[in-house]
Amino acid sequence: MKLLIHHGSGKRYLARKDGGTFSTDRGSVPLENGRQKSTKGEVFTVTEPRFVDLWLKMRRGPQWAHPKDLSIVLGLTGIGPGWRIVDAGTGSGFAANFFAYHVRPEGHVYSYDVREENLEIGRENARYFGLEEYITFKHGNVYERIEERNVDLVFLDVPEPWRAYKTAAEALREGGFLVLYLPTTDQVIRARDERTEDFTPFEVYEVLLRRWKCSKVLRPENTGLLHTAFLMIARRI
Repeated sequence: MKLLIHHGSGKRYLARKDGGTFSTDRGSVPLENGRQKSTKGEVFTVTEPRFVDLWLKMRRGPQWAHPKDLSIVLGLTGIGPGWRIVDAGTGSGFAANFFAYHVRPEGHVYSYDVREENLEIGRENARYFGLEEYITFKHGNVYERIEERNVDLVFLDVPEPWRAYKTAAEALREGGFLVLYLPTTDQVIRARDERTEDFTPFEVYEVLLRRWKCSKVLRPENTGLLHTAFLMIARRI
């Protein structure tokens, strides 16, 4: 079991609950739920972590879809409990775990990758999030085959998603969503031009995220999380 340790400064720590203490620069904190005082007299709050807390400490591997982009996918498609989703490629497994968190307990995610080492990282992260029962990791090439049928959404984070249009169309139910995650404009143009009559015209989005300082003055941060990728969304018709 993991515990999240909050300090009033905004600093957060993630620890494994073992009945002992966790050392910080502000003293050692008892690993028990609730408000705790460190050995230096600093006050901390110890709680069980949520999904949003765990992703910051997950094992990183290949490039992974950012939460700001996946959150827009969630909002624009209505992903919810009971959905069946195909995810490709697995990468670090974050997208698969993000989707699994929202489709549980009745739904399921099928995550494809051509590299076994990526699948291993994905499986490790699924165990870390406690979501392994909701994800099936599959060694396979979605350009050639997707085994599932009547799924609600296909998420393609692959270099040439247009090569998977046929297999995605075969996997999706009517009205299901095709979502592409592409870092460059060249890929967006090619994906648009290769669209088949199986899908509606794409809607294209880019999500820019900027935090604001909220202390004695209110002003934007000097830097922000700007371009990560373009999202292209279409429906199976």
